Amino acid sequence: MVISFYPASAGFLCLSLTKKMKNYIIPILFVANFYQSQITNRDKIFTLTKEEYDNLKTYLASKNIPVKDTIVIKYDYKNDSCWNLLDEQSDSRIKNVLQNFKKHIKNFNDKHPEAIAINFREPGRNFNKLKLWDDSIIIDENLFLKNTIFKKKRMCGNSAIILNDGSYVLRSSDPHFDLLDAIK
Repeated sequence: MVISFYPASAGFLCLSLTKKMKNYIIPILFVANFYQSQITNRDKIFTLTKEEYDNLKTYLASKNIPVKDTIVIKYDYKNDSCWNLLDEQSDSRIKNVLQNFKKHIKNFNDKHPEAIAINFREPGRNFNKLKLWDDSIIIDENLFLKNTIFKKKRMCGNSAIILNDGSYVLRSSDPHFDLLDAIK
């Protein structure tokens, strides 16, 4: 295996890797490409098996979600107190925040036709108004996403960028779905 790094001023990186090494290097390059300086200590890199990725595609298709090269998912958990203070605001204020959140996702999807951003949550009713009133959130009825990608519950939910090779970055505690902003 040969790994040659050229100075940043050269504008490129040359790699000759075995297939096994690509499993480790590609996710690292993926993060570097999408995040540049935006990676945080809340971000972890994982890879789905081929079977898991195929099951993910099947699951999304069953929800009438187009499977694209890049899938970005926001996942919220029940019994979360993330938006408790907002719940104390007027209904019109909550609806305004909800509209801005939906607009954030729509703008991303319009700007990136090769990607899809979607919002899921656990089943149940014990959610803040912002999550209960959002009719665009898809319910993860059988907890497929929770058991496959979003295993660790974090306050304010988690999000993930999933590439078509199954590699993904998981961001913990992402209340505003700011992982979308990491994709240029």
